[in-house]
Amino acid sequence: MILYGIGIPAAILAVVFALATSNKDITLPKWELNSADIQRAKSILHANKQASDKPLNLNLTERDLNIACTYLLNVYTNSQSQIQIVDNYISFDLRFALPKNLFGRYLDMQFQLHTPDKQTPKINHLHIGKIAIPDSYAGLFIDTLIEQTRLDNYLKVIRQNLKLFRIQNQTLHLVYQSAITANSNFQQLLTPKTDNLALEPYQEKLNQALREHDPDWRLSLSNVLRPLFQLAWERSTAKNAIAENRLAIFVANRYVNYYPGSTAHRQKTDTTPKYSVFLYKRIDMAQHFMWSATVTAIGSSQLANILGLKKELSDAKKGSGFSFIDLAADRAGIYFGKQATASPEQALKIQEKMATIENYQAFMPDIRDLPESLTSQAFTEQYQSIHSARYQKVLEDIDQRIAASKIYH
Repeated sequence: MILYGIGIPAAILAVVFALATSNKDITLPKWELNSADIQRAKSILHANKQASDKPLNLNLTERDLNIACTYLLNVYTNSQSQIQIVDNYISFDLRFALPKNLFGRYLDMQFQLHTPDKQTPKINHLHIGKIAIPDSYAGLFIDTLIEQTRLDNYLKVIRQNLKLFRIQNQTLHLVYQSAITANSNFQQLLTPKTDNLALEPYQEKLNQALREHDPDWRLSLSNVLRPLFQLAWERSTAKNAIAENRLAIFVANRYVNYYPGSTAHRQKTDTTPKYSVFLYKRIDMAQHFMWSATVTAIGSSQLANILGLKKELSDAKKGSGFSFIDLAADRAGIYFGKQATASPEQALKIQEKMATIENYQAFMPDIRDLPESLTSQAFTEQYQSIHSARYQKVLEDIDQRIAASKIYH
């Protein structure tokens, strides 16, 4: 009877998962966001932050919705999406790539957002794979999914202050009262929802390493990553190695990109010393590496690549100039994040090597000979554009140096 009681629910779950997933290839646009698209997505998502306490009026086209959706979804996972505005509703088609499993490579989701007159928008016709969800439960189902992500904070601000949600002339007209709160901070959307209890052992391991560090020496990124991956190696099996690597990378990034200065995740009684972190005597290189590694490890290598390039192009126009060194640090971080989470076997392999590295040259090649501080005019004169053969040759050289790093062999 016990086996019977266990077996029936397990069989039901297996059938449900088989119906919800698929191996079938479908044609959904994979939006390749360019610099202008990223800027537009950020202007939409940052609108609340810039509107003070005045009502916010947004007129969003179908393309605007697709750009914003792609920008957000790819923070969390490798996904494809298509949003269409049709008469009085908006149609969503989403496809999420899944880890290896016995059922299917993809999870497909389709639903419609209807806008009845003088009512809040409602979700109808929800399908998860081949499973149809009754309309009375569709909204609850989507809300439950969103609650597991940082999108929940962002959407709550809109829902609580919604004044108008209307579709007209293939455009979504959205009006809501601006409310600037800590929860609406867009930066939180780029932070994976992580269990603080899971992070604690890694934070304590890093704190111990920092307390033991000789303050007369620069703190290198290898001194931060080595103890974290030692812990990941001790805690991991094939089942949890990828998750442990994500925790290690997340804690390292939190330190590298928020210290010195931020004490957001430290207790008042914490006396752990604060140091800047270096790669080749440069703080910015370590920051670029860790930020890109983190975004990639949570499933967004494309987004990390786009944002890294966008920053350099922006710096060329009105900043410190285009830096191939910074770009190389971004690409090295992306490669590291990919390799650390590519598969359980690869995750374990990276752990073992990172746990015993002697210095950061094991994962970050010397790229200090690359051009930097290029103004927009100088960049155009030397490389024409990011699509030119000369520019692509530099990227090829960078990628070859990264791939030749010790931990990847």
